[in-house]
Amino acid sequence: MSQAERLTRLGEILVELSRSPIPTHFFQTLGDEASSVMPLDYLALCLQDDDKRGYLVHSLTPLPTGVIPTRIFEPHEGVPGRVMREGRPAIVTDLLLPDEAIHDLEGVLVGAGFKSVLIVPVRRGFEILGALLFAGSAVTYGEEDVQIATLLAAGLSASLETSMAYQALADERSTLAAVLASTSDAVIMVNNSGTVLLANGAVRPMLGLASDQLTGRPLLEVVDYVPLRQLFAVGRPGTSELPLPDGRVAQASMVPVVTPFGEPVGMAAILRDISLLKNLEQMKSDFVNTVSHDLKGPITIIAGLADIMMRTGPGDPRFKTRCEDIRETAQHMSELVTDLLDLGKIEAGLDSVREEADYVALIYEAARIVGPGAEAKNITLHVQTPPAAETMAARTRIRQALVNLLENALKYTPAGGTVRLSSAFSAGAQGPKSLTIRITDTGVGIPAKDLPHVFDKFFRVKSEATQGTSGTGLGLAITKSIIEAHGGRIRVESLEGAGTTFMVELPLVKS
Repeated sequence: MSQAERLTRLGEILVELSRSPIPTHFFQTLGDEASSVMPLDYLALCLQDDDKRGYLVHSLTPLPTGVIPTRIFEPHEGVPGRVMREGRPAIVTDLLLPDEAIHDLEGVLVGAGFKSVLIVPVRRGFEILGALLFAGSAVTYGEEDVQIATLLAAGLSASLETSMAYQALADERSTLAAVLASTSDAVIMVNNSGTVLLANGAVRPMLGLASDQLTGRPLLEVVDYVPLRQLFAVGRPGTSELPLPDGRVAQASMVPVVTPFGEPVGMAAILRDISLLKNLEQMKSDFVNTVSHDLKGPITIIAGLADIMMRTGPGDPRFKTRCEDIRETAQHMSELVTDLLDLGKIEAGLDSVREEADYVALIYEAARIVGPGAEAKNITLHVQTPPAAETMAARTRIRQALVNLLENALKYTPAGGTVRLSSAFSAGAQGPKSLTIRITDTGVGIPAKDLPHVFDKFFRVKSEATQGTSGTGLGLAITKSIIEAHGGRIRVESLEGAGTTFMVELPLVKS
């Protein structure tokens, strides 16, 4: 075959190499087709390893006998190592000549019956990626062979570079897809022609749209939601709030999408559900307003009474009464601040230390604390419990919750009434698993419309029966936080005018 014919055939092989970026394709193509332009009995590709500590030999055609070691060859080993170090082709006419060092690689080639080899470097610019090794038993390699082998190596280098770029792009796409699939933010990207280029899975829970039905189609054809269409119609980068179809609120960030060269691709909308943040913001505003109101009233009373006392002096017959009013008002403010601090500590988890405790002992302690109050109102207080209920708990907080519930029952029970506290175990497979406490009173009861709000901060039942009853509106909120911090739950049943029952279930935790 003439050199011109070889070059023509070489061009066909190079075209075939470029048909696919998959390495197995062009390695197979080389193994199958190289012999049509190069005299060879064996073809191998020597590639530097990832850490560039040496090179590995990959056989592209089978060896008649023997096996090339799979180890990493050092850079100084063998003729391929020399070619990669020097960056120049090498022809060895006789592997058995004394001046050719016999290493693992050359030794296997000699054992397979090969006498001569041609090795050319595989380059990417000035970087050496590896070398192509041609071997034969009755072959004499010349300059024309070096030329053809060098062109084959150049074609292989181009294919390797395409493969690496393809793999990098595939990795980036895979990473991007994983990030987009993992985020709860909805992402929609639209090109300058109005076609949806990308939409992640979060668009379904956020907007009720299927991402696979959006991609590749015009936005106006697949999205009916007017606020979102208006965002892309305006196309102005920035952040705004977007009402969602189900009543939630999203923060919509519009960002321009450009290529690394600054060419505009389109716009992307990133939608984040901020309904919870909006609710927390409203709760914070309500909290500040409520606290401000509850503190402003007592402060105004104290200031007003102090002004009157300054004008009238100690000789005023109501001087002592006004002093008592100031003291009571200050005490109410102190209770409010204490309750707020307690609530903050409990909700922040700062009272999370647990110790050995007996719920029954804490029940009796709470009953003893409120006993004088019950006696003063001539209210009968009944307590019925098991002998013991040992657990791990924050004793002072559990006692505080029980005192809150008992004082609440006494406060809203008229003189001569009854408050009952009973507790019982609920059984599990391995013995008692929780203790259920019931506190029932014969008080004024809670209107049905107010029952869902009794554990809300600062909520107080407003009715004729509760007029004149003091409180901060935080006792039940604190109690609920304590019970839930111990893994329990609390609920209430009530009938207006007939009484109320609070039920507390506390798990028994062993040390």
